[in-house]
Amino acid sequence: MKKHMIKKKNIYLLAVFVVLCICGSFIPGFFTFNNIMNVTRQSSTIAICALAMTLVLIIRGIDLGTGGVMAFCAMVSGFMMLNGVGVFLSIVAGALTGLVIGIINGILVSRINIPAFIATYVTGQITLGLALVVGKGTSISGLPATYASIGNNLIFRVPINTWIMLALFAITTVILRYTRMGKHIYALGGSENTIKTEGIDPARVKIFAFSICGLFSAIAGILLSAQMATVHPTQGAAYQLDAVAASLIGGVSMLGGEGQAWMSVVGALIIGFLRNALDMLAIDPFYQNLVIGAAIIIVVGISVYNRNKELKSAKVF
Repeated sequence: MKKHMIKKKNIYLLAVFVVLCICGSFIPGFFTFNNIMNVTRQSSTIAICALAMTLVLIIRGIDLGTGGVMAFCAMVSGFMMLNGVGVFLSIVAGALTGLVIGIINGILVSRINIPAFIATYVTGQITLGLALVVGKGTSISGLPATYASIGNNLIFRVPINTWIMLALFAITTVILRYTRMGKHIYALGGSENTIKTEGIDPARVKIFAFSICGLFSAIAGILLSAQMATVHPTQGAAYQLDAVAASLIGGVSMLGGEGQAWMSVVGALIIGFLRNALDMLAIDPFYQNLVIGAAIIIVVGISVYNRNKELKSAKVF
């Protein structure tokens, strides 16, 4: 029954994407190669965050600190580069900072039993505050050209951001489909008591999911700052809810136990293409938020309705 539900979600998701592409085809310049690559570059940040959020949502958690992690980890990398540290080492340090923050979130949730939305919101606020302290309340610029090239250059005419997003997508897919940890993640989302009876430590699974979320969020923040060639202490604020929205549009259930990496990426692309189309139509940004918000509610509402319908039809009387 669950596989049947997932297949139906796949169909609905692809249908939404196809309809969006058909509508976009009426906009001059929408389907040019350069514009599509531009959308994938812009969507890569949301997609990477959505991949991270997918793991956490599958285990019935949530991460409300993504924005703060994105800003602080990018600020760490930027601050190190401005003080003479090499680009590679600075990026690694920023990414590892995100990993450590994710581990802390996992420990707070699994060992101390603080609800995920509270633990991650608090750490998000702390990291946001740290980003403001490091940046002294303003943006830092003057970053090396090598760093900026990561966020703006192409490899085989495809943005480097997009290649990195695809690599992280492949890693997430391998984890969820082909590893024991992936099976434990789905099992934990289905029933924590069940995996306990099988001798699996739920805390270890939760710490793993949140640590990957922190790592991927840091990478997304670093790529975003490289694209802008600057780091702003609040640069990740708009992305944490986009990550949740992309995951939900992609069919990840907040009830846990369901979700696929590729569907979250498609959800991120739907948001990216929709924003791009509205920009090309010169729609006021204030109205764009209304349109995108309405679209998210409609898609998620349809998903929830069909899930409830499937569950009712599966009941045995």
